[in-house]
Order: sequence, then C-alpha cells, then structure tokens
Amino acid sequence: MTTSPRPIPLTTDKTRTLRIGVLAGVGTLDPREIGDTITGLVLGQIFEMAYRVTPSGAIEPHLFAERLREERSGAQAVYSAAVREGIVFSDGTPLTAEIAAASLAKSGALRGRATVSVRDGRVHFAMSGPSPRFENVLTQWNCGIVLEKGTTMFGTGPYRFAEATSMHMLADGREVRLVRNPRYAGTAHADELVFAIYRPDADATPTRLMEAAKNGQIDLTLHLSAQDVIRHGISGFQSMMQPGNSTGFLFLNCETPMFRDASLRRAVRDAINPVPVAEVNYEKNPLAFLARDIIPLLMSRASGTPATRDRELLRKHPGKPARIQMLMPWAPRPYLPKPLASAQEIARQLAAYGIDVQLTQPRSTAEAFRILATGEYDMGLGGWVADNPDPAEFYESMLSSAQVSRNGQYLTNLARWSDPATDAALAEYRANPSAANRKAITDLIESEAMMVPLIYGASTAIRARKVKEFHITPSGHVSFADIVF
Repeated sequence: MTTSPRPIPLTTDKTRTLRIGVLAGVGTLDPREIGDTITGLVLGQIFEMAYRVTPSGAIEPHLFAERLREERSGAQAVYSAAVREGIVFSDGTPLTAEIAAASLAKSGALRGRATVSVRDGRVHFAMSGPSPRFENVLTQWNCGIVLEKGTTMFGTGPYRFAEATSMHMLADGREVRLVRNPRYAGTAHADELVFAIYRPDADATPTRLMEAAKNGQIDLTLHLSAQDVIRHGISGFQSMMQPGNSTGFLFLNCETPMFRDASLRRAVRDAINPVPVAEVNYEKNPLAFLARDIIPLLMSRASGTPATRDRELLRKHPGKPARIQMLMPWAPRPYLPKPLASAQEIARQLAAYGIDVQLTQPRSTAEAFRILATGEYDMGLGGWVADNPDPAEFYESMLSSAQVSRNGQYLTNLARWSDPATDAALAEYRANPSAANRKAITDLIESEAMMVPLIYGASTAIRARKVKEFHITPSGHVSFADIVF
C-alpha cells in the first residue's frame, strides 16, 4: 500500500529539516491499524482526527466543525456532526462527510461500538451501547481520517511521505522522511520531518540513540530523559518530564493452565514487590511512580488504598510452578524505561520462591504483537499507553472480553481475561463513571489478580536548545508542525 501522490525533490540546502530520533520504524501505513506509539507519532503528522486534544487537555473539534450532536438518546444513542469546510487531502480532494464516514467505518477503534453513516450531509454514529464520552474516542490516532484511492492513502495533515512508500520499503529502513503538505490548512514550520531510527541494543539499551544525540544528529527524541543526558554527558539538549498517560504492569495469562487458578494469581501478585522495579526505572524519587491502580495518575487519582500483601502465600501454594515463561517488551516503553532490568528484577524476586523465570525478549514490534496475539506466554511485563483521556477506555482496553486476541489478531487485553462480571462492571462504569462504579472494577482487579500494577509512566523528551514550541498533550500526541527552530 502506498501513501503519497508523487515523488518529492531531494533535500536542498534551504530545506528546514527537523530530525526526530526513534527506536523503531513504522508498524503500518494505515492509521486505523495503529498499535504502537512510534507509528502513531509518525502517522499522526499525516492523518488528522475529527477531534483533537489540546496541550491543556481540552477536546476540541478539528476535522469536524462542531461538537457531537445527540440525535437520539438512550443506551443506543445516535450522534452526528458536520465536517469542517475548506479542508482538502494532500491530493487536492475536498473532505466530505461521505469520505469521513467511509474512513471511520474501517477504524478498529469503532468496530463493534458504532455504525457510521451519512445523512443530510452529516456523519452519523449509531452506538451499539452507551458511550457518553464518544468524542474522546474520535481523538485517537487510530481514528485518523483517510482518503483511499486504489492502493494509495492520503491525509489532511501537515505532512506526507516523501515518496510512494510501502511497508516493504520501511521494514529495514534507517529513517522515515515526511515532507510538507502544501494543501495543509494550517502552518507547518519545518519543511520536512526525518524520523531517524536507532534500534536499541539486544538488552534494550538505546545506545545508538544516545550516540546520535551526543553527535548532534537529532534535534529531539521522546525516548531519552534528563538522567540519560546527565549520565552520558549529552550536551546541547534540554530535557522535559511530565506526568504520563501510561502504566506498567505484570500481566498473567489467564488462559494458561497454571493461571486459571485465581489463588495462584493472587499468590504471585502478593510475592511481587514493585518498589525495586520503580527504583530500576526511576533514579529520582522512584516512590512517586509506584502504581496504586492501572489508571495513570494523569487521567485520574488512584482509587482506594494499597492492600496488605502476604508474601508467603506463593511459597506455600500447592500449585506453585517450577518454571514460568515471561514475555518482556522489545524496547524501552513510556511505561517501562528499563525493560530488561525490570524483567530481571521480577525474575530475581520469583527465584527466591524457587521459580525459574525464562525471559522471552522479542526482536521487533511485529514479533511482540505476534506472540501477544497467539498467547504464547505465561505472563508478561508490559503496560498500556492511554488512547484517549477517558479512564473507561483504559479499563476496557485491558479487561474487556471483546479485547482478548483471537484467531491470531492482536488485541489489547494482555491478560486474556474474559469474565461476564467484569464486562458488566465495565459497562456500568462507561455509562456512569462514578467512584462506586470505579471501585467495583478495582475490587475485581484486586480479587482476581489478572494483572499487577507496577509503575506509572512519564512523558520524557530531550530537545536541542534551538527547538521551541514543543508540547506533548496529555494523550501523548505531538504536533511537530508547531515546532519552531
């Protein structure tokens, strides 16, 4: 599949290029299939959404001209909105309600949730169940609006691919280059964006990225922090750190024979001490990052108080396994800056109970998603980055039966937890996000122990001193077109 109308001339001496260091390439060319943040950062510059989250956290209309209008109330509500006039795709085609509806109807985020149609020149969403904060969903990267012409995809955003691009071309590439879309309705300060790929070492250390920063080969990256700048003597950069929209946790595969036993899940949960994991990932004030809930603090305060743990339960448990296969991230993630060290710490803790933890470290994003899709693991170290500001969406991504991977298709319920009572509690919380309804979910997580919250993630970045107007929204989005340098 290609995504650009025609080749673009090569860079000239007058071209203003912004170089962004990343740890992996693009995982898909279709924004509606986005499953990782790096792909989101890249495609988010090409394809825009109906609504967007501002740096302050507010949601405002973008490709849609207005807030959603309720056409029918009730459990299966219908909402509608008009598209903004004067917006064109990079090939010159005007945005219409028909194009927007056809694109959104193919978004994985809306599958099973809403039927999209056009009536009286407006985009209509017929909901399959309660979704009173549906605008939040339409801010997600995987709701980017696409114009498809044959195998070519066009966006309305500030940039487009520099040339006709295929996944085959990107598979082993060293960079992804975007150029300014001359038909963009706004302002883009950089003529081109180069996402330079510096894949991490075998132990997930971003050595190549740090060297690139030291040598002035990048202007900014979201994968290094103030600690990296100090420890590795990276000069000429300013760092930033703000509360993140992600949580790292240990998830237990509830479809495996050993972890079908809730008492064993609770015993493993109680044996894990998250404090050393926080210390591995955050040298400064690690206790501030201890997760009390799976919902990131940026989205909502933790619900309830930490329960007392009996760390001897596992030692005495009759079903204690001799060996556990643990999957770990393939690279540093926002919710787990030091994945290998974190995995080794969890393995060290369980070794004290006589359990041999065998680590599986994927070599790529694609391999990780394949393993997650097929369920070839006993437990995993991972986490989740919020797709939008609604805590209900975060809970459903992690706990809904509809999000358990099936038939080799990667979905987001990493614990593979399928439970009618949990689904009912999620539906209640979606309809009414009260403290009582949230407590019902956190009580289920506590009693069933399908996952163990470990640490909250942080949004970190370093930027060259010349880079100005760089912001990360609470949903983790960055508009590189706004950057002045």
